Amino acid sequence: MFKQPHKCPASWKLVSLFPSRDSGVILKAGSGGTPSTAQDDLWDGEIPWLTPKEVTKFRDNLYVSETERTITQKGLQNSAASLLAPGTVMLTKRAPVGAVAINAIPMTTNQGFLNFACGPLLRPLFLAFWLRLNVDYLQQIANGSTYLELYQNDLHDVHLSLPPIDVQDGILHAAKSLQFLCLLAEAEQQLSDNVERLRDLQGRTARLRQRKDYLLRKLFLGEIVPAELKRQIA
Repeated sequence: MFKQPHKCPASWKLVSLFPSRDSGVILKAGSGGTPSTAQDDLWDGEIPWLTPKEVTKFRDNLYVSETERTITQKGLQNSAASLLAPGTVMLTKRAPVGAVAINAIPMTTNQGFLNFACGPLLRPLFLAFWLRLNVDYLQQIANGSTYLELYQNDLHDVHLSLPPIDVQDGILHAAKSLQFLCLLAEAEQQLSDNVERLRDLQGRTARLRQRKDYLLRKLFLGEIVPAELKRQIA
């Protein structure tokens, strides 16, 4: 058992990310696959196929609706890839461990992912934020002699402090508001044509991003509540 990176709030529940259809939290977790690159008829079809390299480019965004490569129906049937329903949380399990995305459309991934189907007690976006904020924790649990890899059995040791759904929704609303503030600050930079003003805006945006990351972690660990956010930003 690995030590929890934080204390579970009294009104929240400590849950494992190992899949269980009875838990209401993670219903299913699986990996992906790659069709043979020697067969042209398995590629360039209508089915999006995601790789870890694409996800590591993400900054604030979490949702993905297009991929660099696609596979055919035959490619899907002749590989370990699975067609994932929208709302699947896709976590890179190696090279690197911990990059996250959520599919907005049905898609597949290669074998570099653990793909989570969330139950009614867990919002996919809450899980995605939490995974992104706890990369160090995931890397501690991952193992491997050549490179770190997070296996499905390792999920027994990954524990999430889970608030009720209404609390998750409040936290997610606050998180999206924080991200929107950062996007507004970056947009203001792009519109500035004054060098001195731009330098000031860049510094302010960098400080805001640092504050955002700090507050997001506090929110998703239950150390502050969304109602406190306005005071914390000031």
